[in-house]
Amino acid sequence: MERRWPLGLGLLLLLLLLCAPLPPGARAVEVTLMDTSKAQEELGWLLDPPEDGWSEVQQILNGTPLYMYQDCPVEEGRDTDHWLRTNWIYRGEEASRVHVELQFTVRDCKSFPGEAGPLGCKETFNLLYMESDQDVGIQLRRPLFQKVLLPLVAISALMLILAPLPSMTLFCSEREKVTTVAADQSFTVRDLASRAVKMNVERCSLGRLTRRGLYLAFHNPGACVALVSVRVFYQRCPETVHGLARFPDTLPGPGGLAEVAGTCLPHAHISPGPSGAPLMHCSPDGEWLVPVGRCHCEPGYEEGSSDAEECLACPSGSYRSDVDAPQCLKCPQHSTAEAEGATECACESGHYRAPGEGPHAACTRPPSTPRNLSFSISGTQLSLRWEPPADLGEREDIRYNVECSQCQGAALDGGPCQPCGAGVRFSAGPSGLTASSVRVDGLDPHANYTFNVEAQNGVSGLGASKPASASLSINMGSAESMSGLSLRLVKKAPRQLELTWAGSRPRSPGGNLSYELHVLNQDEERYQMVLEPRVLLTELQPDTTYIVRVRMVTPLGPGPFSADHEFRTSPPVSSVLTGGEIVAIIFGLLLGVALLLGMLVFRSRRAQRQRHQRQQRQRDRVADGDREDKLWLKPYVDLQAYEDPAQGALDFTQELDPAWLVVDTVIGEGKPIMIITEFMENGALDAFLREREDQLVPGQLVAMLQGIASGMNYLSDHNYVHRDLAARNILVSQNLCCKVSDFGLTRLLDNFDGTYETQGGKIPIRWTAPEAIAHRIFTTASDMWSFGIVMWEVLSFGDKPYGEMSNQEVMKSIEDGYRLPPPMDCPAPLYELMKNCWAYDRARRPPFHRLKAQLEHLQANPHSLRTIANFDPRVTLRLPSLSGSDGIPYRSVAEWLESIRMKRYALHFRSAGLDTMECVLDLTAE
Repeated sequence: MERRWPLGLGLLLLLLLLCAPLPPGARAVEVTLMDTSKAQEELGWLLDPPEDGWSEVQQILNGTPLYMYQDCPVEEGRDTDHWLRTNWIYRGEEASRVHVELQFTVRDCKSFPGEAGPLGCKETFNLLYMESDQDVGIQLRRPLFQKVLLPLVAISALMLILAPLPSMTLFCSEREKVTTVAADQSFTVRDLASRAVKMNVERCSLGRLTRRGLYLAFHNPGACVALVSVRVFYQRCPETVHGLARFPDTLPGPGGLAEVAGTCLPHAHISPGPSGAPLMHCSPDGEWLVPVGRCHCEPGYEEGSSDAEECLACPSGSYRSDVDAPQCLKCPQHSTAEAEGATECACESGHYRAPGEGPHAACTRPPSTPRNLSFSISGTQLSLRWEPPADLGEREDIRYNVECSQCQGAALDGGPCQPCGAGVRFSAGPSGLTASSVRVDGLDPHANYTFNVEAQNGVSGLGASKPASASLSINMGSAESMSGLSLRLVKKAPRQLELTWAGSRPRSPGGNLSYELHVLNQDEERYQMVLEPRVLLTELQPDTTYIVRVRMVTPLGPGPFSADHEFRTSPPVSSVLTGGEIVAIIFGLLLGVALLLGMLVFRSRRAQRQRHQRQQRQRDRVADGDREDKLWLKPYVDLQAYEDPAQGALDFTQELDPAWLVVDTVIGEGKPIMIITEFMENGALDAFLREREDQLVPGQLVAMLQGIASGMNYLSDHNYVHRDLAARNILVSQNLCCKVSDFGLTRLLDNFDGTYETQGGKIPIRWTAPEAIAHRIFTTASDMWSFGIVMWEVLSFGDKPYGEMSNQEVMKSIEDGYRLPPPMDCPAPLYELMKNCWAYDRARRPPFHRLKAQLEHLQANPHSLRTIANFDPRVTLRLPSLSGSDGIPYRSVAEWLESIRMKRYALHFRSAGLDTMECVLDLTAE
């Protein structure tokens, strides 16, 4: 039955439909059970009373019919107890909680004629529901609803309050009042005229449902209301991926959070530990909450970017050995991984890893043969000496084994040999030697011995080849000691020395005898072989002392050197001038004096002539100025007036009189050699960082460190040690490219052991490695220590390392094991690199090529820089030193931190419970 809506409310409903906003989206998946806004035909709900109560109306919106219900009993003065019941809504067997969304509008009672409005006018209506396993028919059974109604409570908030009531069983159904619905906004006749009307949207939840379906009922106690749409739905938690685990589409439980276990993605698994299996909780609103635990990528795979959660196989040339590694790492030196998803990199041919070395260690190789094996004999005691192998196999754990064999017959006959007996004793044992010499006692005189010296390291014996060794055969009577030998000077000259000594014959029946001389002075050193006990040393320096020693050499090996003997060459002979030479010299001097006087006279006359010409030009200019009644002076060309300064300089040279120019100094003459380098606009790195502390981000700082590491890698590859690497010696270009400078202390490393040893001079204590401070020995590893300090300077934006500590305190703190703390907001991976650079054992510090690769990896993965380094005051800060016997030198922790320029760490100390200086001092006992 169509009923006309009073006061043109049909037009109002149409305006509400056109102006109502769409409901906001939700993260939960909504499953709709009923939606009247999408009905294609009349709803056919049950009305009570059927004639004078609720009525169904139809509106056309965008060509689509929209069905709704309206009721306004107070306008016509009718009974105000009107009911409206929906059809049976099938819920199914799953959802135990459904939601009801109402869109409606209510007229303001004060908008009716009269101040208080019609008698019994309301602005609220009631919502009820009834559970049922089947459709109960078209009888509303109004007395039943009246029995279970509760006193009406008006709700004026946007959020609906669900008030569950005790269920009541009657005719196999349950009916309950849900709530009293109040309009947040009501309309008046003026709103209708201005079309400024809004629709009310209310939601409520029906929980712990047990029957297969339900009914909704709307009770109008006297409101002028239009029920535009009713939507009944329930929510599900959607399928999602979190923490490398997949969680299925889940229906919320009847109450509280439903715990759901996730399934690890491919190539991911649950790691043992406190995190446990991945779990999430599905809330009644269909949202995932409270994630617990996670999965981890298995070895050989790394977690992808934050946008796509998946486990990606490590690319070829990289590996990931365990789940503790944050990402795939580049294969160590001399190893490779051909296939993707490698858990470790296989060593190249001829390279191995020692037992106990993990996949992170570089592959190394066995050492080469020991060099220059020699001996000396004193009675029956033999001293063997050798030099380390030229190739140590890139390892430091070099060891030597000495094997002794006693042979029958002459040493070179190749007769049968057998191991030396128990009577032969080695000073430090025959195996595991670290020194390159050993003394052997208990040898038989005039016996033949063969000694093999093997060089081994941690990977020796892992390959098929035998350890490299050097062999030496000795006849105990073949090489006599020349300790008592005396060298005699036969003749000397400014550049020559002729020497002789008493010869000797070898006691072995075969073999030739020769002699080796060792000649040295403060500038040079040479070796020379002769066949006779006589030698003529040539190409010597005049008036210079030389130290000479000699030893006997047989085919069986060299013997010991004799004592040192000093000889001095003659001074240079001054030549006597002849009479003709004296005349020539005098004539040359006179000719030179005459030429000099002639040049002086010529220059004097020329200067007078030029001075006369200048005076004449000046008089001409004054005369011209008098004629023009002004004086025009132009002492120089103003280059600022020229767009091209080069043109201005050219005009300036054309106006100069060459006679006015005097050569004062030749630039560069007699001065040290200088070099021209690239102009770096931003100057020194330390000052640049202090000026831009709040302008640089971690990614830019890593790029600057990468440039410094590239420069130091170049120096290391060319066997140079810088010795003065600091932020003050780094220059910054306009595009923030950093380059190493100041090579005043740079030295070429020794090819033998890769070190440089200095005898004195100043060194920068705060940037220098402990072994370089203690022993004055510099290596590429000491430059790596300095690079760690430079990293700290960059991340602290130019702070002074170690604050106000003295150099003695710095050295003492380093020896005690303390290191600089991480600067404020320092990324954890960068501080880990610093600590690797500050390893006390220089062999544990990384080489520059590996550090450069790690910085490149951090630059390519900026998300790894988001983790901030942890602060541990027990390890990274120097404890205060006590002065005198007064006890604690500082009154508070804050005062002490300020004295060492680390006041910003006061909060860290407070959070660690270190509130007093007594607590800080107690750390030394722990």
